[in-house]
Amino acid sequence: MKALAKAAGFFFRFVCMILTIAVFAGTCLVPSKSRAKEDLTADFIDYAYNSILNKEADGERFGFWYWNLKDGNTTAVGMIDMLTQSYEFSQKEYTHEQEIDVLSQMMTGKPADENTRQKYLYYLDSGISLRRYLSDTAETPEFQAICAQYQVTPGSITDLDSRDKNPELTNLVTVLFEQMYGRAPVKEEYNLWCTYFADGKELAPTLVDIVKSPEFTGRALSDEATIDALSSVMLGRTCDPAEKENYLGLLDSGLSMTYVASQIASDSNYISNCSAIGVAPGTVTVTEARDMNPELTSFLTRLYTQFLGNRPSAEELNSYVQSTLEDSGKTRDAIVDMLSDPDNMALFATDDEYLNAVFEVCYGQSPAPEKIEAYKISLRNGVTRERVLESILKDPAFDAKMSEYGIDTHVEKNVPEKVVALTFDDGPYTDVTMRILDALEPYDAHATFFVVGNRVNNYKECIVRAVNQGCQIGDHTWNHTTLTRISGDAVSTQINDCADAVYNLTGIRPVVMRPVGGSYNSTVSANVGMPMIIWSIDTNDWKYKDSDHVINEVLNNVRDGDIVLMHDLYETTATAVETIVPALIDAGFTLVTIDELAEYKNVQMENGKAYFSIRG
Repeated sequence: MKALAKAAGFFFRFVCMILTIAVFAGTCLVPSKSRAKEDLTADFIDYAYNSILNKEADGERFGFWYWNLKDGNTTAVGMIDMLTQSYEFSQKEYTHEQEIDVLSQMMTGKPADENTRQKYLYYLDSGISLRRYLSDTAETPEFQAICAQYQVTPGSITDLDSRDKNPELTNLVTVLFEQMYGRAPVKEEYNLWCTYFADGKELAPTLVDIVKSPEFTGRALSDEATIDALSSVMLGRTCDPAEKENYLGLLDSGLSMTYVASQIASDSNYISNCSAIGVAPGTVTVTEARDMNPELTSFLTRLYTQFLGNRPSAEELNSYVQSTLEDSGKTRDAIVDMLSDPDNMALFATDDEYLNAVFEVCYGQSPAPEKIEAYKISLRNGVTRERVLESILKDPAFDAKMSEYGIDTHVEKNVPEKVVALTFDDGPYTDVTMRILDALEPYDAHATFFVVGNRVNNYKECIVRAVNQGCQIGDHTWNHTTLTRISGDAVSTQINDCADAVYNLTGIRPVVMRPVGGSYNSTVSANVGMPMIIWSIDTNDWKYKDSDHVINEVLNNVRDGDIVLMHDLYETTATAVETIVPALIDAGFTLVTIDELAEYKNVQMENGKAYFSIRG
């Protein structure tokens, strides 16, 4: 056993001696500077070290590179690649421009031309690594020639990171991080995101997710800054002023930033920009109720902001839009209630402010000057906001506009079984007209007053009150002239002068007239410019001045669709009306204006035509 142990110890010492000799011999085989003067591989190592690191390789590193280059374990560009990733190279703190100049001189034997320099400066500033420059330059004839001069294998770089393969895509990731996160990505993020997009992930939906992410929302960017960020990433530029104004307007209308992103994504420049980069554009799918009907959302935002004094939240808007679409039939009533609520009206100090708010809500714009002027006249002279609002909402243009929002506000009136139009001529006259209005008011009953133009300014309060109660003002000439006795031009003057007087007081121009004494001929018909309203029941109240006579004439003869003639000049007429109104109501009649009578009977009245009754 002792002999065997002794032999094993001898063998171990022998092996160690042989390995020591081999290592020493191998080291000695690496040429020294004096011995390597004619060794081109050694010269290349010196050339690379001096060019890139401004130093000579120490013995150990020199040996490493020498044998790896000789044995083909590495290539010239592989060596340069490792040198540029070394600690010594990083300590040089070269600028990107200096890096390109140093490597160009070393790999091509000359400085980079300006186009090449700018190209790779753009790459490096975009987040692409220096390896892309090495990879591209290694393929140049100049580098191949230098390698041939030193008899080393040029080689190539085949393991580029994702960020180095598509410069435009890498630049997109840089812009995305800078704009959306406010910082530059690190190497790992570059490679991750470049791979993400290279694998076909779509840009637009990704950006929408980012906008909703805590990292983005935590930056608390303004809407304007967010739009600029999205545009910079998606279009490669910031929005021009007109685009930005449009997008900010969409947000102000209550739409979401997701909707704005969908609009940017629909820009043809977005598609072409993505194509140039090689990234899938994708589309933005809106899912919130407020984004699915922009016009309706804009309308509801205006409505609630103007008339409740505060802007609805996103959650409230989604709820309002959904409930409106589910039951649009109730929306008109809700609009009327909100716009006519006294507390809401109190938000507007002046009538002008109120009118502008109503038109802004209903139409999304200021009213036409001629329309608002009429309403201003009404309000200035005592017509209530409620009555003006009713007039605005009766305009067919309102229903048409609401239909654009997806709201059906057309109201089918319940047609009463029996209707009658009480009409009064030759007034107004305060003592009588006011009593007649007193009799109508408790029943919300309406009548038509055919006024004489030269009396309008003397009895303003009567006419304004009649309008506020929903009564109609008709035209009864300027000074009670029998129209069949004058020329056509004079007929027009009589009618227009009266109409102007009524308009200047109420902001409402009469649309029906009554010829004095009911007298008309072809000249009158051709020049009045309105339907001529005659009568089917003449009470002769002016002749008898007897309340009982007037009451009996009406109640004993009235039929559905009748037009009753009276005059608001006589106290006896007012007394009769105080009995007639409740009696007609009790008998099942609805008391209406001439326009309402025609509407209920579905009759389209014609200018210059005489109507004695309207029975449909």
